[in-house]
Amino acid sequence: MVFLVFARNAFVRFFIILAVVFLLFFTGNEFKSFIADRQINFHNMFSLSDNASKWLLRSASPLIFQSDGGGDTLDWYSFDPEFLLRSELPFLPRTKTDELSETALTEPTTAIPEKDASKSLQPPANQNMVFIYHTHTGETYTLTDGMDRLDGKCGGVATVGAAIQEVLEKNYGLRVVHNTKIHDKQYAVSYRESEKTVRNFLSDNPNAAVIIDIHRDAGRSRKNSLVKINGQQIAPLCFIVGSDSRQPFPNWKENYQFAGQLAGKLDEKHPGLCLGVRIGAGRYNQFLHPRSLLVEVGSASNSTEEAVAAARLFADVLGEEILSMTKNEKDSQK
Repeated sequence: MVFLVFARNAFVRFFIILAVVFLLFFTGNEFKSFIADRQINFHNMFSLSDNASKWLLRSASPLIFQSDGGGDTLDWYSFDPEFLLRSELPFLPRTKTDELSETALTEPTTAIPEKDASKSLQPPANQNMVFIYHTHTGETYTLTDGMDRLDGKCGGVATVGAAIQEVLEKNYGLRVVHNTKIHDKQYAVSYRESEKTVRNFLSDNPNAAVIIDIHRDAGRSRKNSLVKINGQQIAPLCFIVGSDSRQPFPNWKENYQFAGQLAGKLDEKHPGLCLGVRIGAGRYNQFLHPRSLLVEVGSASNSTEEAVAAARLFADVLGEEILSMTKNEKDSQK
């Protein structure tokens, strides 16, 4: 390392330090035994005075020379090859490995773990399976989260989906898969990404009863985002049905009929909860299944609690309808 004092050219210093690294690799055991206590004092390495040794070490490689509470020592990690290279090439410490890899924003911050359950499912025992997912997984509720979207994370709509799953499983014995994969890391291709998830699920579970994409509305005021049901102010909901306005979708009216059927049942049991069925210009992945729903539960102006309350009422109606459909199918086969 003494030679480094005179090697002011960065490239020369680099090759000298590289030679030291190779020397350490090939004589590693001997070198370790030389500093058996994992620390060596600077004046044991050189036949020089303390001050001269300090000056040489700090001049040659100030990052390698460490000061330990007033006792100047060299620690064993100082001879790690990566550390040696970083000490001689100042730009390396500013380059972080995780900045070079693809950014992964897939871990949710809510209590709901991210999972792609469609990959591990066994074939269903019956046709009562419900698949819940979220094209815009980051959509959330401002009164709860202080913003209307959590980028790269699960928003309040995932909590709503979990509430629907709980009611369908506990109260109606239905098998429910709730997929919380983040599809809106790049918002413009959200539907393309969620289409992959739905296709993967249906390839293993072609007999699924219902597919539900849970969203929340964006443009309604707080006043128009509340409805009183059973004495409680909760969020209203509505159904969006895709059409063939832009792309071929010959069977879109099957989804429209199913959404209208559920809207009618909601009006009977909880007047005012459902704002109706709207026909959209897009297909919203609904061309993949004849009972595919896009449900907007509340708006950005609601709280997650208000949306969950609405979701539970919706799940009750949905559960009853699925069991009724199953009974009718069995009766027709007799």
